[in-house]
Amino acid sequence: MIDQLAAMRLRCRTGLEIIPTGLALQVEDYWRARCHGGGHGAIPRRHDVDPAAFGKLSPNVFLLDVVGPSARLRWRLAGSAIACREGGDPTGRWVADTLVPDQADIMQHFAEITIRERRPTCHSGRWCDSTARSGTLARLLVPLSEHGSVVSTLLGLIDYAPNEIVPLRGAA
Repeated sequence: MIDQLAAMRLRCRTGLEIIPTGLALQVEDYWRARCHGGGHGAIPRRHDVDPAAFGKLSPNVFLLDVVGPSARLRWRLAGSAIACREGGDPTGRWVADTLVPDQADIMQHFAEITIRERRPTCHSGRWCDSTARSGTLARLLVPLSEHGSVVSTLLGLIDYAPNEIVPLRGAA
């Protein structure tokens, strides 16, 4: 009983860096296979990634433009599952204008880690649709570059039905 209660409490927490879910790992593996040589921190270029290649995952895949020195995030592409949960296609809009403030802050925080450290991050969050239904999600962010150095785009996936939210060691 204690383990079930602890798991339920953990499931409701957001803003944790977590171990990627199975869906997120598929996108992360795709990203890793496209990392160029050139030493530590080499990341794929934007043109190395084809969002259409994700097949069944495509409805949950997105691209974000990283704009300016403050790294504002703008939806470049959002899959149909994301558009459905957001109540419309967010493409071209600022992330901060499409998510509830606490969730936008969480996404911005992990985007900044992904950009600064040039590595994938996966974090827990909450979704809420136009009918006021809500639930836990897992969101993966991986960095992309136009020229192989500066992060200009984030590729991501939202898992709206993660089986398990497991924090990375030390993240709880």
